Amino acid sequence: MNSKKEKAIKKLKKKKEEKRVRWITIIEAVFLLAVAYVIIAGAGIYFFNWGNNFFVSQTAKIIHYPAAKVERKMITFDKVKSQLASVKLFYEKQDFSDLGMRIDFSTEDGKKRLLIKEKNILNKLIENGVIESEANARGIKLTSSMIDQEVDRKIKEYGTGDNLEKELKELYGWNMQNFKENIVKPDIYKEKLFEKLKESDDSYKKNKEKIKMAENELQAGKIFQEVAKKYSEGKSSKEGGEMGWFRVDQMIPEITLAVFSLEKGKVSPVVESSLGFHILKLDDQKEEEGVKMFKISQIFLRNKSFPQWLSEMEENADIRIFLKDFQWNTEKKVVEFVQEDMRKFEENLLENSPNDISVMF
Repeated sequence: MNSKKEKAIKKLKKKKEEKRVRWITIIEAVFLLAVAYVIIAGAGIYFFNWGNNFFVSQTAKIIHYPAAKVERKMITFDKVKSQLASVKLFYEKQDFSDLGMRIDFSTEDGKKRLLIKEKNILNKLIENGVIESEANARGIKLTSSMIDQEVDRKIKEYGTGDNLEKELKELYGWNMQNFKENIVKPDIYKEKLFEKLKESDDSYKKNKEKIKMAENELQAGKIFQEVAKKYSEGKSSKEGGEMGWFRVDQMIPEITLAVFSLEKGKVSPVVESSLGFHILKLDDQKEEEGVKMFKISQIFLRNKSFPQWLSEMEENADIRIFLKDFQWNTEKKVVEFVQEDMRKFEENLLENSPNDISVMF
């Protein structure tokens, strides 16, 4: 009796063990199939341009295939493609019929134009990666409150948060989080890093001292033309500061704001722009065919621009691109096409169609 019971127990244990082994085998098989699919999807992305395939693109949302690497920061394939989809949506939402133009990315020519957009997006993401890495190395860290404050500022520009969210959704398919990640965060990093770079730059400090000396001499009653010849750089130095007549659309924003606040013959305080330091004098103003014109003199000292600093940072950064259509040009410090025919297509488009909507925006 005991022998039969023992046999039954052993048989039951054996069945349970066989069942457990089967489940383990099934799980292992599913796991191996999943791994194989991930590898095949990755190979499709990197070697066969399967990125537009629905299943592959959905896989890329889960598996963060790298499109490029900036230092230790990875730029994912999905991020590049999602931003490209937003750009494509923007064009599809616009009506360019008044300009006699339409954008169709489904044609062979259109597909090439879209590939140029992808290259430009990748280039911008690499720039952002370099800026963020350099900012982090200099101790700049962003908090969610800092980002939210900047969003609030931008919301005021649009009127209300609802307006901004509506515009983002309709034009780009973005929510507020996309806006923060793609626009606000990179802008803050750039702004904070620029301030940090200027603090440590000797030439910037010297220019700041020099423009202050010029301002002091003007306040002491010295003639503007003489001070300009003494301190200013370039054309404004040779001409005693005289720059001639300008329309509003010919002046950078910082200069426009300063000039609008001046009365004829008056001199501005020091103005810092993206180009450098300025002291402006409004010599005269008039209106031609409904357009305001301003005759300006200036004392100008050129500072190193952010693009110059960025170029130096990119020179030393570890940048790698993994997508088959693109490569990093270490000499020009820019993303370029691997295929010569695409490089020629882009070059021809820029040279012969500068007013083309797909080139302008």
